[in-house]
Amino acid sequence: MPTTHLNWLAPTAATLLTASALAQVDPASGIDFVTVGAVGNAAYPGDGTPNNRAQGRGGVNYEYRIGRYEVTTAQWVEFFNAAYDRPASDRIPHLLPPEFWGAVPTTPNTQGGLRWRVPAGNEMRPTGDISWRMAAIYCNWLHNDKATTREAFLSGAYDVSTFGYTGSVFTDQLTKSPGAKYWIPTWDEWLKAAHYDPNKANPDGSVGGWWRYSTTSDTVPIYGPPGVQINGTPTMANAGWDGLDFPGFNPFAVPLGAYSNVTSPWGLFDTAGGTREWTELVNLVAGQFPIGRGFEGSAWVSSTGTLDQIGSVGGDFPSLSTFDLGFRIATSIPSPSVVATLMGALPFALRRRRLDGGSHEKAVSFPVRTDGRV
Repeated sequence: MPTTHLNWLAPTAATLLTASALAQVDPASGIDFVTVGAVGNAAYPGDGTPNNRAQGRGGVNYEYRIGRYEVTTAQWVEFFNAAYDRPASDRIPHLLPPEFWGAVPTTPNTQGGLRWRVPAGNEMRPTGDISWRMAAIYCNWLHNDKATTREAFLSGAYDVSTFGYTGSVFTDQLTKSPGAKYWIPTWDEWLKAAHYDPNKANPDGSVGGWWRYSTTSDTVPIYGPPGVQINGTPTMANAGWDGLDFPGFNPFAVPLGAYSNVTSPWGLFDTAGGTREWTELVNLVAGQFPIGRGFEGSAWVSSTGTLDQIGSVGGDFPSLSTFDLGFRIATSIPSPSVVATLMGALPFALRRRRLDGGSHEKAVSFPVRTDGRV
């Protein structure tokens, strides 16, 4: 029988961030980013199994930043209120309200609009029902400094006017626009942030290498509610279980960062579990016709097994928005002047808290199932 030994419920963003992490919170977007360095790292060499899709991928020759967490309920509510609290005749295309998040409806400020709020304790819950196109529109909104004009949602990182289909082939812009401030991670960026460890000790005495799983391990994660031990081992990821397996627990109520000692080598939480995460990866049919986008990792209640193993990328149509799909944001390294400003503000922020009493992508192909999933 599994045993519960600690309280896993809803840590706030403040309790999850250390002082060093606070310096990486982007003041424009409010997203906590992790810097991924080791410029020019070796690509994944493969594990000897044939047709491993990640073989030869994951080498990135520039520094970048990626979200420590998947997009949270609080962040998605802010975005959807900006997009939806407007006249019904002025709705932003391709957006659909999610069912799997921690928000509830509230009174809109605009007649014909829709609005949501986040009950206390739900701020860090993951958000599902996000299509690739919704993720791209969110990037546009961040790129345009969260403006509420219609144009702010339709261009910047991705040109929404390109979104469409010719038969089953999509016409969407394939990669982010030059100069994009925020974007959906490329598959190489995601793989490196989730699996590459610049400090991994290898048998030949060299340093730097790849972990099979995104939990900084070569052993499959233990799936189950946080704070539970299975056969004496603490659980590691919010996937592969539901309330029938563990009465009294709800996988959809588990906040991001709840598995506090389980991260990728770069400190990313929930690369296993939460939602499956979109990337910019393009799925080609016959080597030239784009029909899908790639996503990575396991998700709430999904079967697990190899989903978190490197090379197990899945994919689907960019318009699909099922409960298990979400993403995390990537961005560039801020300029030295911005870094200096942030570091200068950090002591003031910590002091105020005490006074307040507070403590480029290559396309690959993957087969399409008869139900449209990959």
